[in-house]
Parts: sequence; structure tokens; C-alpha cells
Amino acid sequence: DSKGGAAAQVGVGPDSKGGAATPVGPAAHTILGAGVSQTTWSSVVVSAVGAVVAGALYVFASQDAGDAPGPKERSLLLDHAKLLGSFLVIYGHFMYYNLTGEFSEMKTWLNGAQDIMWPAVHARGMVMMPLICFVSGVCSQGSVSATRLRRFLMNLVFPTMLWVFVAKPVIYDSMMTMSTDTLYQRVNALWTLKAFHEEWYLQALVLWRGSTFILWSNFHPAVAFILMLATSCLGGYHHFDQSQLAWLKLDEALGFLPYFAVGYVTPFKKIEQLLPKPSFFPAVLILAWTIFAAPALFPTALPDGHGWYGCCGAEKSFPLVTGAEYSLFWTRRLAKVSCDVMPMLALVFLVLPRSATSVSWIGSETLHPYLFHILVLTWVNRGLELLPIPKVTSEMGHVAVLLLHVPLVLLIQFTLASKIFRWVWKWCFEPAWLLDLVLEPEQRTTRLPAALPPLAAPVPVQSGVDRGSVLNLGAIRSGEYESEALPAGKRTPDTVASGASDSNPRLVFAHRKQASESSFASTMRMSTGRSRGSCRWTPSLPITGMKEARVYYPLLLPLFLVCTTLPLLTLAWIGPATLVQIMASIPPYLVLGPMAVAVLVTPGLLAYHTHRLGGTVEAPPAEHREGEPLTHVVVVVEYKEPVDVLERTMESIAAQSDIDSRPIVVVATEGRDPERHAAAAAMQTVAGDRIQRFIMTEHKLSEGETVGKHSNENAAMRQIYRQLVEEEGMDPFEILITIVDADSILSQTYLSWAEASYKRQQDGRRLIYSGPINTYRNFSDGNILVQMMEIMRNNADIFYDPRQAYHPQSNYTLSLGLCAELGFWSVDSIPEDIHTAAKAMLNNYGSLTTMPIPPLISNDLVAGFSDRYVQAKRHQWAITEIAWYVALAEHQPLTFPGWAAVAGAEMSRAGSFFNASKVLSGYIATGWMSWYIVSNWATLPANAQMYFIAGLVAWLCSWGMFWICEAWVWRNLMPQFPIKKPSVLNWIILVGLSPIWQLLATLVFFVLPTLHVLVHAAFWGELSYVCAPKGDQQAEEVKKQRAQQ
Repeated sequence: DSKGGAAAQVGVGPDSKGGAATPVGPAAHTILGAGVSQTTWSSVVVSAVGAVVAGALYVFASQDAGDAPGPKERSLLLDHAKLLGSFLVIYGHFMYYNLTGEFSEMKTWLNGAQDIMWPAVHARGMVMMPLICFVSGVCSQGSVSATRLRRFLMNLVFPTMLWVFVAKPVIYDSMMTMSTDTLYQRVNALWTLKAFHEEWYLQALVLWRGSTFILWSNFHPAVAFILMLATSCLGGYHHFDQSQLAWLKLDEALGFLPYFAVGYVTPFKKIEQLLPKPSFFPAVLILAWTIFAAPALFPTALPDGHGWYGCCGAEKSFPLVTGAEYSLFWTRRLAKVSCDVMPMLALVFLVLPRSATSVSWIGSETLHPYLFHILVLTWVNRGLELLPIPKVTSEMGHVAVLLLHVPLVLLIQFTLASKIFRWVWKWCFEPAWLLDLVLEPEQRTTRLPAALPPLAAPVPVQSGVDRGSVLNLGAIRSGEYESEALPAGKRTPDTVASGASDSNPRLVFAHRKQASESSFASTMRMSTGRSRGSCRWTPSLPITGMKEARVYYPLLLPLFLVCTTLPLLTLAWIGPATLVQIMASIPPYLVLGPMAVAVLVTPGLLAYHTHRLGGTVEAPPAEHREGEPLTHVVVVVEYKEPVDVLERTMESIAAQSDIDSRPIVVVATEGRDPERHAAAAAMQTVAGDRIQRFIMTEHKLSEGETVGKHSNENAAMRQIYRQLVEEEGMDPFEILITIVDADSILSQTYLSWAEASYKRQQDGRRLIYSGPINTYRNFSDGNILVQMMEIMRNNADIFYDPRQAYHPQSNYTLSLGLCAELGFWSVDSIPEDIHTAAKAMLNNYGSLTTMPIPPLISNDLVAGFSDRYVQAKRHQWAITEIAWYVALAEHQPLTFPGWAAVAGAEMSRAGSFFNASKVLSGYIATGWMSWYIVSNWATLPANAQMYFIAGLVAWLCSWGMFWICEAWVWRNLMPQFPIKKPSVLNWIILVGLSPIWQLLATLVFFVLPTLHVLVHAAFWGELSYVCAPKGDQQAEEVKKQRAQQ
């Protein structure tokens, strides 16, 4: 029913290039007159061969099949077949509508590409609809039951009626024309019950599947197959579309019924098990058959399934046949089916993958791409008509343009199959609301499950740690748990065993009857009357992980390209000249005023941050640390780190001052590190008796985890929680966890400032405390681009904009209670700092959860160029967080304001998905406009010249303030750390040419890694975690590499 009608599916033979739309000249009539008998004979032979092959395949595959012929569980191979069929439909219609002139690309970059596109359309036609109808037949297998009949009505019949009588004639057609007149006419037609727009495939599917329930399921599969073939062959002699039954689309339903029949009787699961694993080689044979062999076998076009025998490739031959040849014309339909089914089956069983891929999920949602793709293609064509697309006439250029449309088609599939788009049309294709209209309220409740699952499922303790149960809220309702309010007071063995907290007098702990062990959950239950300082229970559902988000990874690359190119296309459409004229027409006070304010804000930010950071070398005031002392646990996450680096880190931890209790040090190691025990022993030796306790944890990778810092610290913190809270009865909200990298040098007052910041808050239990990032410890070891990139990173974090949400980086502090509420760390998220901050925001309904604190922790920069690029890729992997936010909207029961607040913070975060897109498009647009202004300076309006000069002055002021801020950092904050300072010449080159270094560093360590990550996510999935080299040894390695070069 789509634009191409019957001509969208072409027949076999060189005369059918254009289907019914292709004129046949005198030469073709000569061929027809001489080749009719040969075609009939060939059709009989091919039909007989096809019948023998089908019978042999059925007998072979049915041996010991046992079960029903089709898959009882969802088949990935079927999903891939549906995905391929959807792709061929969309891509084929893009080519066909350009060939017929309905789209305009043949006038520009596809000019003269007919000789390439027609064979492609022809080959695609032999596979596309046969594949879709075959899959429909496979999915229709099975015995008749009340459940299947109900699904048939709710998932197919009612949606088809709503589509052809309401959605398509009124909404879809109005969106096609974008005309209010069309909308008015179609709404009026709907009001008068005259609205209708056919959809032949859905209507045919209703007839096919309905006939299986009524008729074909009563026969043996082989008998049903023969009867369906006979019905199709005999029905082809009659033109139903010219009768009163034209609206039923019986011609198409009968024309493609044989392909449905093949799928209906195919023992799909058995064949999938018997045949070898897929490979690429059969695809070459399939192409050879569809492009060369089949057209040579039949010089006259065979009747296509889109209509009766008198159209769709056979409209010139059918009127000429008489007698026996007329009686045998049905063999041509069987021959067409045989020619199409053989390559189609080979493609399904020998080429398509059978394991899960990143796009497999689309295969289960192909209805929306099938129905809406022409609308999207039409809009894309209209958009292309507005752009100055060059005229391309070379074959290589045509091939390149056709290949460029492949990701476009994939993007259309992704978008139209997405849950958001399907939700918009849920009223039409999932019409459960119809039942609510006809059922009584008490009947609606009977449709709900008899018993709901528990609100909180057990959360397994991972990574080699003993697994413990989690509180089951359903058990509380059933009386399995009992609650007991415990009085405040000093901890005793009795209160420790029951999980009491001396700081929370109204805290209610739930524990199992007659149980001696307390669980992680049993210490986190809150009372109905909650007071300040009390704990609360963890969320009833675990926070969605990255596993659910990976399905959206392939969407990120095309979405990024769209977000990046859309502003540039808008600029190209408006034109630099027009934009300059628009700017020149703006009054000066509306341009110069905001510029002046922006310039003045920078010194204000410098004054604010110098006041905030200036006294952090000293301990915070004593009144800020009043109250019960907190327990500090410093977690050093390490894997094969140099011992001297770990010793330096331990020394800075042991030297912490102005805290009431010595810290507990946890070294989180990996079980696969053979040197872990020696490294831990060296660290313990350095610490001596200056720490309260030394704990070493070992992480062993478990199923579902990815390698990296995130999974290691998750295992370590779960073990620490059990030891300190469950076994020793400590209050988890009185334990501050500080996460540090293995190469960290803590300011001597870091823990003191973290505790003071915690106590100064009205309620600081559910906040994250993060000091400014600093990677200057070995600054002189890095090359000029690495130095510039680190200065940009550190400067942006130290002098952050207080109007925006702050995010931790690498080193940060939070309470152990908050860790538990968040489910500790996500075991499959590499950017654990960004991800943990986002989870904390979710836990606090989108509020600002990360609090900046003034003390610094100094780390090493990665000196080597290639190593720094690898680290940049790991940093930029955080752009995949945007997929997690989409997964949250789909899987997490959140209110929109809470979700929007967290998602908005991610969008504004430096280095995020949309920020990276803005940076790239901004650099290109700025360069483009600057080049235009400079090259056309003499002809620019006076206002435009003034604005450009003012912008240049504002940039120079910001450049100067940037280096003033940096000088203040080196003068006031860096002396507390053992920094390897660069030479004076290094500073001169770095500062003097900083605009160039800044541009190059952004390109090399931000833009390129971003694109690299997007490509990796789209085609390879999760990134492999690579530890960055640390310590002074990397400088020696860099020198060796330079010497070798």
C-alpha cells in the first residue's frame, strides 16, 4: 500500500526493472512472442524441482523433531531475519522512489546512477517480501488456543483496524503533506466514517493468521502447504482489486501466501540446529543467483506477489497466453516462489548470525519501522532539497553515496523501533484501553497477576565475597520479620548483635526471628517517624545498571553526528553573510553588555575560589569538627602498581593531621595480581602504627562484572560493610569512605576538611565530598600537549562554575551508609566516579549531591602520548552515561522531575555527550565564521566589525585570567606537594603558544577519543579497562621511546 504499490516489488527478468511502471518496447514483444513456451516449460521444471527440494528438506528436518516445528522461545535468528527484512524495505524504497522521480537525489549526488540502482532493487526484491512473509509464517505456527486467539485480536486485528481507519488516514497522511487542509479533510472523513487508507501487509497478515486458526491448523502441515499453494495459484487468475473486495487487498494476500506457507510448515528450530554455523561465503552465491542466474533462466518477467497475474511484471505476457499455456500460467507463480525461496532460505540459515548482537533488539520491534519509514524518508528528502548538495556523476561517487545511506537507514530503524517512539503510538498498536472500555472494574482487576513479586529482590554480594541475604519486604508483611526499637547508648555486645546505633535513638532495625546474623539490609530499615540522624532503608528496586543501557550504544554515534551537524547545517542554510547581517542589526548594548558582564564574572570567580581554597593548607577551625568523631576509611584501589608509588600514597595517608581517630586503610587488590601481597606488605610497613587498622581485600571477577576500578572497589566496600557494620555494629553513616587512586598524595588536612564539611551540613549523610582534581605531581615529565590538557582539566575543576552541578573525579569521600543505599558501586560502569554521583543524585531526587571541598589530592599525569590517548578514551567513555539515562527512563520507576534533574546535570557536565557535540560543532562554526569575517572584513557592517573586535578582546581577557588563576594555584597550593616543576623555557613555550596547544590538545585528547569511543560502542560494545602508567618509571619509558624514534 506504500507509494511504490505493486511496483515496489519487482519480478524476475530484465524486463521488470521498473515493475509495472517500466515501458516495454517492440523488442520486448518479440521476446515475449518467441519465449512464452520456453518460459512455461522452464516454470514447470523449476516448480517441480522446487517441490522436490522442499519435500526433501521437510522430511530431513522433521526427523526426530519431537516438538512443534517452530521455536517455542524467542529466536535471535528470527529477530535478525526480521531486522534484515526491515532494512531491505527501507533501503529499497529509498532507491525505488529516487528511480521513479518521487525523490530528488537523482538530480544531485545520484545523477545517472540508474545502472547501479536497478540491479540492486531487483536483487533486493527477490529476498525482501519473501523473507518477511516467511517469518510471518514461522511465527504463526502452533496449535490454536484461547491465549493465541486473544493475542491475535489484541496484537493484530484491533491494531490493524485502528491503523487503517484512524491513524494512517488522519495522522500519517497529514504528516506526509504537512498541510492543515489535509488534516481538516481527513478529520472530516473520520467524523463521517469515511476515513480509510489500506495497509496491504497488515491486512494480509490478518487473513493469513486468521486462516490458520480457522482452516489450516486442522490439516497436516504438508496438506496445508499444498492447499495454500493451490489457493494462491488459482486466485491469481482473478483481479480482486477491481471488485467490491478491493479494500481487503486479496490480490496481495494471495500473491504472497506461498511464502507464508513455506514459513508455516518449515521446522525452523530443527533446521537451525542441523545446519552449520553461518558464514559469509553463501552470501556471494546468493548475490550471483539474484543478479545473474535467475534473470538468465527466465527471459520473460514472472508474476510478482503484489497482484494478480495480469500485473507486476507479467502485465505484458499474461494477456497474450491462451490454451494450455493459459492453464499452466500458475506454474510461473510457483517458479517465482521457488526462485525467491531458495536464496531467502540460504540467507536465513547460512548467513545471518544466530547469537546476540547490539542491534538484535530491533528485530522484535520491526512493525513501526515498516509502517513509518516512508514518512521519515520523505522528510529527509525535503530536507536534502534545501541543502546545496553537489551533482555527482561518477560510479565511485554513486557507490559512496549509496553506502552513506546505510547508516541513515540504520538510524531510521533505531529511532522508529525505540521505546519512546513506540510509546507515542502505543494507543494504536497496544490497545489495551479497548478492554478497559468494555470490561467492568472488577473484571479489570482479574487481569492482574494473582500475586505480585517481592518489592526487593536479594542483592548478591559479588567478587568472591560471601553472599548474604537482603531484607525481603514481602517477608515483613507476612510476619517473617519483627521490628524492635533499640534505645540509644554506648554499644554493647547485645546491641551490636542486633544492629543498634548509638547516634540514632529512633532507628528501627528489622531482623529475622530466631536469627543470630544481621544482614546488610537489616541495619538500614527506618521507622515510620523518622528523625534527623536516623538511617533509612535502601530503595525497593535496585538502580538500573549499564547492562540495560548497552542496547542503546549503537544509537550514540548517529545521534552524536546529528547533534553535531545540525547546528552546522543550520549555519550553512542561513549562511555566514546572513548571520553577520543579523548580528549587525542587533543594538550594541544587547551585545556589548553581556560581554562586559562575562568578562567581569571571571575575576569574581577567581576571588571566590581563592577565598575558598586559600586556607586549606591549614586545618579547618575546631568548631567545624565538634561532635562525635567519625571513622575514616581510606580505600586505595590498585592493580600491579609500582611499590614506590603505593608507599608514597600510604605515607600521605598515615601523615593525616587534625583528626580525632587514626584512619583505617583498605588496599583493594585484584586476585589476578601476583604481586599484591608484597605491595600490601610494603604499604603496611610504611604506615606502621600511624593508622588504626590495615585491611587487604582481594577481588575475583564474577559473572556480569567488567574489569576495572569500579568492580574492585565494589567488592572491597561490601566486605568492609560486613566487617564494620554487620559484625562490629558501627553506624554506617558515621564512617566516611575516601576513595583514592594508587598514585594519590593527600593534603595533610584532607580527611580533616572532609569530616568538617560533613558535620557542617544540615544533613551530610547522603552527600559526596570531592576536592579539586590535580595531576601536577610529575608535571615536567609530560610533553607539551599533555601538559596543556592537564592544565585545562585541573583549571576547570578548581575554578568551577558554582552555578552548575559539581561532579567528582577519581578521588572523593562519602559515607558508608550512602554506599549501601546506592547498592555500592556498579560492577559494569567504567566511569565509576561520574556514575556514582549520578546514582547519589537519583537517591536524593535530583538534588545537588556532590559538595566541593577545598583540600587537594595530587596525582600523576600520564606522560606518554599514546598512554595519555588511551586514558582519554577511558575518560570519554563517560559519554555512554547518556544511554544509561535512557535506560533509567525505561526500567526505573522514577517521576519525571527527578529523572529530568539528574539527566539535566549530565547534559551540562563538561565532557558529557552533548557537551562534546557542542564543543566539536562550536570549534567548526567558530573557525568558519572567523574565516568568513577575516576574508570579508572590508565589506562588513561597522557593528559587525565592532562586535568581532569586542569578542576578541573578551577572549584575550579570559585568556589572561586563565593564566592568572593558574599562577595562583602554583604559587599557593602546589608547594605542599613534591611537584616536579617544568623549566622556565617550558613555561614560556606553554603560555606563549597556549591557544595553539589548547586547540591541538582538545582535538587529540578530547575530540578524537570521543569519536573513537562512539565507534567502539556502536560496533564492539563495552570498552576494556586499561590502567594508566604511574610513577617516575613512566618518564624513563618515555625517554627510551623517544631515543628509539
